[in-house]
Amino acid sequence: MRPPKFGYVRVSSLDEAVKVLEADENAKVLAGGQSLMPMLKLRLIRPSYLVDINQVPNLSYISIEKDVIRFGALVRHHDVEVNGDLWKIYPILPETAIQIADPQVRNLGTMAGSLAHADPAADWPAALIALRARVRVLGPGGEREVPIDDFIKGPFTTDLGRGEVIKEVVVPRINGNVKSSYIKLERKAGDFAVVGVGVVIKLSNDGSIEDASIGVTAAGPKPFRAVDAEKALIGRKPTDDVIMDAAEKAMNMASPISDIRGSADYKKAMVKVITKKAIKSALSR
Repeated sequence: MRPPKFGYVRVSSLDEAVKVLEADENAKVLAGGQSLMPMLKLRLIRPSYLVDINQVPNLSYISIEKDVIRFGALVRHHDVEVNGDLWKIYPILPETAIQIADPQVRNLGTMAGSLAHADPAADWPAALIALRARVRVLGPGGEREVPIDDFIKGPFTTDLGRGEVIKEVVVPRINGNVKSSYIKLERKAGDFAVVGVGVVIKLSNDGSIEDASIGVTAAGPKPFRAVDAEKALIGRKPTDDVIMDAAEKAMNMASPISDIRGSADYKKAMVKVITKKAIKSALSR
């Protein structure tokens, strides 16, 4: 199929992109384009303009600071996948990146673009929810930060307003004995998740779980934080019974739909299985 006709604007700054997006609410940002282009081809969207931000300088940074890690709007999945420091600090980040689609997509697709697209089965939201990330947005009114839990509103719907664009993703760093993992169930390599679970756990000196954060994708209208599962872990030793209890509580929070990747009942059962695997994978590091 052929895409509909649209205009094309290449900008040299995010401020310029904001002006174009504010002037025309039907304009769309083009970064990696790995989700945008298929939707154009199928005519699921009909933008007036594509606003290409790929020539904007200094947006491909991964800045590892004392308290936070910052990801610029043009950081590609592959950039995260091959970053050795991230493998040491938060394995969940490169572990998520390496499971996205195929090398061609990972070389072009961006973390920020995935969040802006807000596919209910996307990988990044689960990992970033577990990391309690924040999304820094630039718009006509200046900059603002949105907690990742509040950024994605529903299927393909975000908190971005007219004229706004993602500037960076901010991940707080946690001190102490921190473990993390992302586990994804997929029908075949490179497919969207049947279920995906991101886990970040902080252990205390006595081996009990001091803090826990769990993000789940592809198990509801939008990725969600499994708060009941987190509560089941915090303050307890990570025995098999405790982990199973948390996994069951994550399952009870899920509300998947039946589709080509499985029935709703199957997916719900898999939330329990994959949550258990993700917790154990994190703890094994």
